[in-house]
Amino acid sequence: MITVLARKDGAALVIRDQALGIFTGKGFTPVDFKPELAMKLAARLNYTPVVPPLRMDEPELARFLASPDWV
Repeated sequence: MITVLARKDGAALVIRDQALGIFTGKGFTPVDFKPELAMKLAARLNYTPVVPPLRMDEPELARFLASPDWV
C-alpha cells in the first residue's frame, strides 16, 4: 500500500513500505529526506498537497497520476 502526500504532472511524493520517495510511471525511487523537508521541497516545486493523504495500490496510483481531474 502506498500513501500519497503530494502530486504534480505524472509524479507523486509518496510513502511506500515506510520509505519516502517519488513515484512516476517508471516506478518508485526512494529519496533520503525527512518527510517535513520533502513536503517543503514539494511545495517549492509546485506539487499539489493531497489532504488527507490517500492510500492506494500501485495500479490505482498510476491511474491517479494519469488523470489531472482526480484530486
